[in-house]
Amino acid sequence: MPLYKSYSPNISTTVKVWKISESYKELISSIFLSKLSLKKLENIKSENKKCELLSVRYLLLEFGYSDKDLYYNESGKPLLIDGKNISISHSTLFSVIIVSDLNISVDIEKVSDKILNVSDKFIDYEYTYLSDLNSEKMRLTYIWCIKECIYKISPSKLPYIFKDKCIVLPFSVNDSLVVSWLKFNDLINSYNSYLHNFEGYNLVYLTKEK
Repeated sequence: MPLYKSYSPNISTTVKVWKISESYKELISSIFLSKLSLKKLENIKSENKKCELLSVRYLLLEFGYSDKDLYYNESGKPLLIDGKNISISHSTLFSVIIVSDLNISVDIEKVSDKILNVSDKFIDYEYTYLSDLNSEKMRLTYIWCIKECIYKISPSKLPYIFKDKCIVLPFSVNDSLVVSWLKFNDLINSYNSYLHNFEGYNLVYLTKEK
């Protein structure tokens, strides 16, 4: 399938979404992969996961990059050869890439009942404005995505469970922008998170001035 969606929150930032409707054979048949990516592909057992990796490479082409232009540091953070910032996310049906001159990150998650089972691991201050959690799957998923984006973008290594270090200010599911704060050790940062929803998935991308 061609590119599904594209967003440009500012002149230096672009988000592109790929809907994975192709089979593995269709995706692998017409894409160049580096030796490193081929090795990663060989080690992936799930065909769905293989398709996620391949769809990301198609998104790179949409940005004008090839697979060899993408590499990862020792912490697993994706980097581009030209120095631009990149963040990647995928969730079964969709893959997403954001590229910018700014510090950015992106996360996409399917809205489902599963979020209720882990809410205590990432919700803290947000309990003050959430109602009965059974009716809050949409906002819970947005909060998860926002905090996952902050985890990805943080200049300091955060503990995986950092719910009390990060607060997401009150918002409604119809809002397009949400402000969040991270207070960790001597670090205090605010972030703008942009919210989108389609086909039962929540997409959040986050920007921070350098």
